[in-house]
Amino acid sequence: MADAHLSYLAIISERPDTLADFYQTYFGLNVLGRSPAGDVSMTDGFFNLTFLKRRPDLGEADDRLGPHHLGLAVDDIREVEARLREFAPDAELREESGDLQHGEYRTFDPNGYPVSLSPRHFGITPRDRAFPAIHHIATSVPNRDAVVSFYVNVFGFQETSVSLGYRERGHPARHVGDGISNLAILPDPELMRQMGEEREVGEDNMAINTRGGVAHFGFVVPDMDAIMQRLPRELSGLTNQRPTRRFMAEYRVFDPERNGIDLSQQRGFEVGLDRWVRAE
Repeated sequence: MADAHLSYLAIISERPDTLADFYQTYFGLNVLGRSPAGDVSMTDGFFNLTFLKRRPDLGEADDRLGPHHLGLAVDDIREVEARLREFAPDAELREESGDLQHGEYRTFDPNGYPVSLSPRHFGITPRDRAFPAIHHIATSVPNRDAVVSFYVNVFGFQETSVSLGYRERGHPARHVGDGISNLAILPDPELMRQMGEEREVGEDNMAINTRGGVAHFGFVVPDMDAIMQRLPRELSGLTNQRPTRRFMAEYRVFDPERNGIDLSQQRGFEVGLDRWVRAE
C-alpha cells in the first residue's frame, strides 16, 4: 500500500494575513505563498497550513469560518483510486486546482466531508522539523467506525492503542495515525456535550471547544511554559487545560479567529500503534 500522510489543513478566514502573522510569531511557521485572492499558505516544513480568504467565489458549499478540510500527501493517485473503488465505492474522486492552496484531487469521507489529495505534497519538499510542529488534526463526526475504516483501508493508517482502549471501554472516540501525525475521530458536537466531554469557555460562552467536521489541530511544542507566557493576553481567557483523563495534549489555546489549537509537550500524540511523538 502506498504511503499517505496528513499534510494539509485548510482554514476559512476573514483575515488570512492576521492568522499568518500569529502562526509565524508564536509557532515559527514560514509563509509558502499567497494567492491573488488573499489566501495564505504556511508550513512547518511538512504541513501546508492554508488560510483561505472567505469570499463569494471561494467555491465551497460550506464556507463557515474555521477549520474546513484536511489533506493527505499520497504517493500514487491511481492506487488511491483503486482502493476507493474497493473500500469506499460511493466516494467521489474529483480534480482540484493543484495550486499552492489546494490539492490536485479531492475525495470525501463517509460523512461527506472533503479530503484533499496531493501527489506533490501540497507544494512542500518535506524536511526534518524542529518543534513546534503540527502532529494532530481532530474531526468531530458521526459514523466514526466507518471513518476509521476509510483511513485504514484506503490510506493505510493504523488505529492507535488509545483508540483500541476506548473500544474496550465503550467510549465512542477513535484515533488513527499515519506514523507521523495523529487523526482524532471524535464524537459529533452534540454527543460530546451530552457526555460532558467539552465545556464551553470564554466570556460569551461560545461553543469554541466543539465544532462539527474538522474541529481543531495540534502542535508538539518544546517549551509549554514559554509558549503559554508569550501568547497574546487578549486570548488567554479562552485557554483551557485539557482533562487529565485525556491521553494527548495538555492545553487548548486559540488563534485570533478562535480556531482551536491543542498543545502538547509531555503527553504528545500517538501517531501509530504504540508510536508517540513527544518533545521530551
